[in-house]
Amino acid sequence: YGLTDQSDEQIVEAYTAIARRAPRFVGFELGQMFAPFGKIYSLEVYQGLMGIPQCIGAKHSSLRRDLEWERLALRDATRPDFRVYTGNDLAIDMVMYGSDYLLGLSTFAPEAFALRDKAWENGDAAFYEINDLLQYLGFLAFRPPVPAYKHSAAMFLKLRGWIGCDDTHPRSTKRPESDRDILADIARRIEALH
Repeated sequence: YGLTDQSDEQIVEAYTAIARRAPRFVGFELGQMFAPFGKIYSLEVYQGLMGIPQCIGAKHSSLRRDLEWERLALRDATRPDFRVYTGNDLAIDMVMYGSDYLLGLSTFAPEAFALRDKAWENGDAAFYEINDLLQYLGFLAFRPPVPAYKHSAAMFLKLRGWIGCDDTHPRSTKRPESDRDILADIARRIEALH
């Protein structure tokens, strides 16, 4: 809460202090649905971040398109080189609007995201089919309670044979066992993309 409990001006000053020590860094907005200490900044704070040359971008994790679109418009109008990194696992198509991504969901199937992105780059309509499948996975994994996405990820990676255990921290939120069949079906569909 040290950063997010401050006033807007103090938050910008905290990032400015980071800039005195770091030649390049990425800011971060995190909605409280992910963690109780999270905060989605006002547009004024976001503009303040954009005014710090060492801040090369900021991740936006509100799970809301409208707030991210506001940030993209501000970026386009004031600092086109600033990266808006989407953390919206419920709208992974934000790349179509100009966001880059730092999605937790991409760790579930990085090769499928690579295929999707290549299709987008090439103007291939396969982008939409792959995006829809990945978005289906995102809706399942990032539904409330959102922090349980970590268990979804562990189950999915175990089903894919990428890890040997799907246990998460004992106090972390778990998903129901019934998710396994749905995740297995999605994993099969992703494997079929190759």
